[in-house]
Amino acid sequence: MRTELEQLKQAGCDIDGALERFLQDEEFYLECYEQVMADENFEGLGDALKAHNVEQAFDCAHALKGVIANMGLTPVFNQLAKIVEPLRAGKDEGLLEPYQKLLDIREEFRKLI
Repeated sequence: MRTELEQLKQAGCDIDGALERFLQDEEFYLECYEQVMADENFEGLGDALKAHNVEQAFDCAHALKGVIANMGLTPVFNQLAKIVEPLRAGKDEGLLEPYQKLLDIREEFRKLI
């Protein structure tokens, strides 16, 4: 297994499960990883939260959650779940702090690879 994937695994990611979904194609996984870390839904989520647009925030967060789950990025997924579930219930109160934590986690993961 490539060093980058080992680092993600050590950071709590389900790389073994993700690679099964990626047919063991480590190169393709890493290409997708770069795209996911740059996904504009991260910024769209923040903009929607600041504008109190719950529907748009939910759409961004839910889209990210699905992709992040498929990538096996468990720590990012867990943080997203803290944002998606209140939005699903129509509430956006107090979500800017968990959103900032999400961005911090994403930045940590960007530095891993």
